[in-house]
Amino acid sequence: MRNTKEIKSLLTALYCLNQTGHNDQDITKILKYTFNRIFNCNTNMLTLICCGRNKKDIMPEIIQLLKEDTKLVFDEE
Repeated sequence: MRNTKEIKSLLTALYCLNQTGHNDQDITKILKYTFNRIFNCNTNMLTLICCGRNKKDIMPEIIQLLKEDTKLVFDEE
């Protein structure tokens, strides 16, 4: 598998977006399991970071994270 160093940033973005949106419990369960099994860490800090925030509030930070750690390109608004 190539570019595995990007996985944690991508999963972090997905977790945060899920927490600030519909909060699908199945997605949350899968992501928590993934963080635990692959990275041997939990999502407690991510949950605190997202607490009380909506997608609009958190997107600049997510975009910054992804720009720094991945080659994913977002359209500028």
